[in-house]
Amino acid sequence: MNQTNFQRNLRLLTNYSISITEVCRRLQINRQQFHRYLSGDARPSPRKMQKICDHFGVDESEILLEHVQFREIVAIRRNSGAAQDPLGVFVVGLNKVNPRSTRQLESLLGFYYSYLRPVEFPDMVLRSLVSVFTRAGLVYVKTIENYSAVKRRSRRILKHTGVMYHTGERIIVHEREAIIGQMMWTTILVPSRADQSSVMSGLTLGVSSGTKRDVACYRVIWEALGEQIDVRAALSGAGLYELGSPVIPRDIRAAISNDVRSDEGAFVVRDWVNETI
Repeated sequence: MNQTNFQRNLRLLTNYSISITEVCRRLQINRQQFHRYLSGDARPSPRKMQKICDHFGVDESEILLEHVQFREIVAIRRNSGAAQDPLGVFVVGLNKVNPRSTRQLESLLGFYYSYLRPVEFPDMVLRSLVSVFTRAGLVYVKTIENYSAVKRRSRRILKHTGVMYHTGERIIVHEREAIIGQMMWTTILVPSRADQSSVMSGLTLGVSSGTKRDVACYRVIWEALGEQIDVRAALSGAGLYELGSPVIPRDIRAAISNDVRSDEGAFVVRDWVNETI
C-alpha cells in the first residue's frame, strides 16, 4: 500500500468532516490510533479499512489512488451534488416545508422528561432526559435512556441524537442511537396549548433496544423541566420505574397507556386535556 497517498487521501476526507473526534466516534476507532493512520505510523487492518471506506463513501481502490487523481474524484462527486450525507441534506430541506420552524420552536428549547412504556418492559415506565437546543439555525435533540436497573445488560446508558422541526401544525423529531446507530425513532408531538404549556403528548415509532429489535409504537409524553436545571439531578431521575411507582404522576401514567379503545379504531394520540381532567 502506498502509505503516502493513503495518508493524504484520508486527510482530505477528514477535512470534509465536522471533526476528527466525530469521525473516530462514528468509526469506533481510538483517536490516537486514527492519528497514527493520518501520520503513516500504522496501517488499518482490512476490517478497519472497510469501515473507513464505508464511512466516507469511497472504495478501497479509490482511497489508495494517487492523491491528485483521488482529489479530482472527490471534487467531481461534490460538485455533481452527490452528498456525503444525503439524510442531512434531506433534513435541511425540511425547512422549506415551514421556514418559520426554528422560530416556532424557540419556546420549546430546554430540558424534558419523556415517558413511555417500552415493549421490553411492559409493566414499567421508561423516563428519559431530553435536551432540545439550537445550533446553526436548526433545532436538535439529545436523549439519554437509563437502563441501569436491568441486570445482565451490557449497555445500560443509551444516547440518541436527532433533529426537531415544526410543520406548522405538529412537531416532528427524528433520532438515532449515537453509537451503534441501529435504533432509530420518529416522534410526532402535539404542540402544547397555552394552558398546558408544560406537557406535550404524541406517538413515537422505531426500533427498540431489546434483543429482538422489535419495531414498536408507543404513546409518549414530554414534560418540560425548563432551560436552567440541575442536569445531574435530572439524570439521576431518569430510568425504569414500576408502573405503580409514585415517581410517575398518575395523569402521565394514564396518558401513556398503549391500549386502543373501541371508539378510536387505530393507535392515535389522545388529547392531553381530555385524558387528564
